[in-house]
This record gives sequence, C-alpha cells and structure tokens, in this order.
Amino acid sequence: MDWDHKLARRLRQEAGRPAAAPGLEGEVVSTAPLTVSLYGGEVMAPPAPLVVVEGAPGYTVSGHAIQKLPWNIGDKVVCCWMGKTLAVLGRLS
Repeated sequence: MDWDHKLARRLRQEAGRPAAAPGLEGEVVSTAPLTVSLYGGEVMAPPAPLVVVEGAPGYTVSGHAIQKLPWNIGDKVVCCWMGKTLAVLGRLS
C-alpha cells in the first residue's frame, strides 16, 4: 500500500478523536534572541512566534536570594503549540 493510502487510512481512524496536545522536545540554539529548534531544525522559533512561561528557565538559590537561571545554547526544553505560537514550558536539562 502506498504511503498516501496509509496516511488517508490513519486520518480516517483519527477523525472524531479529541486532539491531544503532546509536549515537544526542543533545543535552545541561540540566547540572544532566544531561539528554539524543533524537529531537528525543521522548525525554528522565531520566526514562528515564541512565548516562554515565566518559570521555564528554572531557579537557583544564591546568597539567600532566588535567581532565575540563564538560558544556554544546547539546553533541552519542553514545548507545546498554542495555535501557531510555540510555548516553552520548562527546561529538561
């Protein structure tokens, strides 16, 4: 069976099921501006719109003060799509 027939069959099977919003793993490829790569570099945000949850980078305690961790190139992040906007939810590593 050709790939297009397999795809059509799969789409028919999926029709009517509620859409799942699975988390995606991305990688920080630039910090100025913050740029996240998805799907092995096939999708980059930006140019796709990008939003970051306030606590996504994580925190550390230093000198009795809570400080937000900086983003580093190579950081793994968990993301999800909100329409056409990529939302960074947190750091994986």
